[in-house]
Amino acid sequence: MRIFPLFILFFGLIHNGMSQELNPYLEKGDLSLGLRSTTSLFGHDNVPGLGTGGQFRLQLFDFLSTEWFADWITMDLQGAGTRNNAHIGWSVLFYPKKTEKFMTYLIAGHCFDYAEVTPLSTAFLDRTDERISRWSSAVQGGVGAHYFLSDRFNLTFSTQYMLHLGQHLDYELIQLADDSYYLETDHSSAAEEAIETHVLLTLSLNYRIADLW
Repeated sequence: MRIFPLFILFFGLIHNGMSQELNPYLEKGDLSLGLRSTTSLFGHDNVPGLGTGGQFRLQLFDFLSTEWFADWITMDLQGAGTRNNAHIGWSVLFYPKKTEKFMTYLIAGHCFDYAEVTPLSTAFLDRTDERISRWSSAVQGGVGAHYFLSDRFNLTFSTQYMLHLGQHLDYELIQLADDSYYLETDHSSAAEEAIETHVLLTLSLNYRIADLW
């Protein structure tokens, strides 16, 4: 945890060397709540995922904010089953240049991820016992932008690259002769450490509820 204060100090020194005007829409001490929609692309299964979630932001300095979030993302595995991912984590937002209604930022952070793969069950075949799941840890980084609709509301869009390190989920999508897919999972194989990556596109609407200091 010593890295976090060093991270803030580093960006504080950079910020002190910049000549910036205060932004009336973004001030230290601001606490905001938001709802978000997240799209996952270019992942292990090469199918898009769509999810919803929430977040709150606490502005530590005029140039630095924190974001604490939770997402639930669902992917349709070619009609053969589903994969659900839950993200719970935090990020640091750094504003290299202050503007007013439109503001860009750099973002980096960490989260815990829960993934669950469930084969499709039918009226004649119950495959719920073939469900597999795992917990992992991930880091993410990217860029984003706020557009301030008013002094309290802002619309935010971000693009992040996320890297997971944890136990590997052993499953395979098998294409059948009729061009449908069958999802095969494996409980028997030993858990292996593996790296998974994907891109997250997040759109959120946020409302400032308090000025804490």
